[in-house]
Amino acid sequence: MKKYLIIAFLSLAGITVTRAQEYKVNKTGGKMVMNLSSVTVEGYSGNEIVFSSGTKASEMDPRAKGLRVINGSGFTDNTGLGISVIEKGTTLEVNQVASNLSVKILVPKSVILSLVCHRMPNAGNVIFKNMENEIEISTDYNGVKLENVTGPVSVRALYGSVDARFREPVKGPVSIASIYSTVDVAIPADTKANVKLSSSHGEIMASSDFKIELEKKPGDDMI
Repeated sequence: MKKYLIIAFLSLAGITVTRAQEYKVNKTGGKMVMNLSSVTVEGYSGNEIVFSSGTKASEMDPRAKGLRVINGSGFTDNTGLGISVIEKGTTLEVNQVASNLSVKILVPKSVILSLVCHRMPNAGNVIFKNMENEIEISTDYNGVKLENVTGPVSVRALYGSVDARFREPVKGPVSIASIYSTVDVAIPADTKANVKLSSSHGEIMASSDFKIELEKKPGDDMI
């Protein structure tokens, strides 16, 4: 009986093995600029930016062992995670090299974040959690999720949806737009702000907890 249990355990362990490798950069301020198709960025109280990959070892092509990836933009993998990380003054540039990546990044909360992802195939979600500084995002196909952030925030999505959850204190300016999908925003009920909402084809819905005053323009348009 014990023999069969051991075999089953080893079999499951072989399926769930992931890359344990991490790449770290000492940085507590400045800016990080990313061009990644799928990433989770989480703020924490450390003094390093920590990169890790969720790509399973079982998904790696054995023929790639010992070889480095070079992409069409000329970036090379200098981290072992399929990404290029380069320091330029106070800015850290992060570019995707390998395809089908899912990257996780732990970032000190004071770092300014910028993500630009256009015309990249197999785009997944970009998720930002627990951040207290400026966030700028511009994407074509990614879904965008912001969790427990304060702002300032600027998000422009083309085909993907935007889901944002703010916590106090909300710091402006905040600008969120999706051209062809939905925007869902939650803010503390006692937030004092001037809010402009617009939709070319869809509906605008708001909680009854907010006192919203509509301003009439000359003509038929409402603000």
